[in-house]
Amino acid sequence: MSHDKQGERMTNVDIDYIRRAVQYSDLAALRVAAYQASKDEELRAFGPVKTLTPEDKEALIEKLTNLLHEKIDSLTLNVPTDDELKDLMFVAFGQETNTAEDFAIRKELLSFKDWPFLKFWPEGMGKKDVPKDFSVAIIGGGFNGIATAVQLEQLGIPYTLYEKRHELGGTWSINKYPDIRVDTMNASYEFVFDIKHKWSEYFGRGAEVRQYLEDTTKKQGVWPHVRLEHALKEARFDETAGIWHLTFSKPDGSTVTSQANIIVSASGLFANPKKPQFKGQENFKGMVVHPTEWPVGMSLKGKKIAVLGNGSTGVQLLKVVAAEAEQVYVCQRTPQWMGARDKYGAPMEPEIHWLNENMPGYWNWCRFTAIMHLFSYHQDYLIPDPEWQAKGGGISPMSDAVRDILITYIKNETNNRPDLYERLIPDYAPMLRRPIVDNDWYKTLTRDNVELITEDIVGLGENTIKFANGTEREVDMVVTATGFDILKYLWPAEYIGRGGMNLHERWAEEDPRAYIGMMVPNFPNLFIMYGPNSQPVSGGVALPTWYQMWAGYVAMAAMHMFKNGHKTVEVTEKAFWDYNNLMDEEGRKLALVTDKNQVESNYYINKDRMQVNCPWEVKQLFAMFNELKHDDLDFA
Repeated sequence: MSHDKQGERMTNVDIDYIRRAVQYSDLAALRVAAYQASKDEELRAFGPVKTLTPEDKEALIEKLTNLLHEKIDSLTLNVPTDDELKDLMFVAFGQETNTAEDFAIRKELLSFKDWPFLKFWPEGMGKKDVPKDFSVAIIGGGFNGIATAVQLEQLGIPYTLYEKRHELGGTWSINKYPDIRVDTMNASYEFVFDIKHKWSEYFGRGAEVRQYLEDTTKKQGVWPHVRLEHALKEARFDETAGIWHLTFSKPDGSTVTSQANIIVSASGLFANPKKPQFKGQENFKGMVVHPTEWPVGMSLKGKKIAVLGNGSTGVQLLKVVAAEAEQVYVCQRTPQWMGARDKYGAPMEPEIHWLNENMPGYWNWCRFTAIMHLFSYHQDYLIPDPEWQAKGGGISPMSDAVRDILITYIKNETNNRPDLYERLIPDYAPMLRRPIVDNDWYKTLTRDNVELITEDIVGLGENTIKFANGTEREVDMVVTATGFDILKYLWPAEYIGRGGMNLHERWAEEDPRAYIGMMVPNFPNLFIMYGPNSQPVSGGVALPTWYQMWAGYVAMAAMHMFKNGHKTVEVTEKAFWDYNNLMDEEGRKLALVTDKNQVESNYYINKDRMQVNCPWEVKQLFAMFNELKHDDLDFA
């Protein structure tokens, strides 16, 4: 990555083109980027975009249009000092950055330096310090595995990336159901070391995301290290040699063996689909399809289809299914909070590509504004406000305000039909689950060929789906958009650590747990990406950024081993339990765990404790991944 991200700049465009670019832009990001590059005090004087009147906003658009038309050729990216950057953040939002922790993560997010979030060799060290025959095995070729490979490639640490499928992409290879796409803007759902990709839409479609990942491996020198169609069967630690022995299976049934000093498991959280079994399913003459097994090119014309699930997958695919099928039955167990997302499904205009290529700093500030609201997520939505609750309120004033907005949205989208919206409004507070982006799901429920059913499913007949109230519907196909078994971390591969300890057996006894989501006692040199409780509940800085942080942590551990002549690193049993007990204690302070209306059906929760996420704020977790706590780790 280079600060001169514009490359071949195309600045000879007319003023009308520039005006459209400004109108389509993230105006808050463009204003601060233009101020950073030009130091034009009139831009500062406008104040944060969210505070502007419609008239002032039009004046800002005109100001930016003229500035870019007159000066775009001369604008350059002035990399700010820390004090200048704090001031720019204030210019953008009108809020002070209060603590050093807050500023550290915000600075890294803006990515003005090369290779943000990745780690570099300490002074005096380099590739020469890597022991002979040292290697890292990366298991999984999705975002996590590729982030780790890029980190190791930059350091010159030998590695091999093993992927069980015929192509890279992880979940973006597995899932090919209708209308699959990311539900966060590309500005935050991409690697920050490669910012030149021209996305066709603001929210990338699945096939394009998968191709982006493969292209990244080729751009960054990772591709020659990739081994496709290698499914890990077993990893067994050799205590005498301090290495891991790995056994892979191939599609033809043969096996391949290898060894590595470090294993990075990047097999993903959403790797094992949860497939419900129905009474009478063996006699059902139709198809039962999980979205991960969607037959590409399958026609739905004339079919009667039951769609189970209203999480992200079920919500994404319903519109396309209903538009083609003869009849669709939407089977809802638990209502979800959903809302619209600006520009979801919209193509990215050529004018925006032009801005990304020609306006210094615009991409950086787009990334920042896309996720800035998540920094107050804990306080706004998860921590109960006793004074507000004493007045009869819910979790907090912000939570109740969002609830009112979303209820109005649900009613409007369902044409104010009580028979629909009364069954669609959840009885728990917003944001206690991952919010769903509405892909016209509510509107689709109003179609003549769509019926919402909230009765429990009790089984299948030869050509029907049966419900608890004694009714049944004729169907040719059942789509089980029922999610993934998120307790099956690293499954089905077996990991055998010190003393023959089996990782899955340990987790079966105490539930999946890890130190900072990555390490487990008695499993030396094993790092788990997207392991138990590895991501903050707010989502924070978007997943690809966390992947890069986790990769950086692995790199720090490896470099410390090289520096001190160690062969192994593992977390101590005491540090493991101290961390997990503190995490559970903090988790019990959040409404995510204490709100009983949604705990049982929330896949984030397992046995009254957080399972997927951790309770830490973004700044806290960033600090954890940014240093090795030597008292917690046993290097040998």
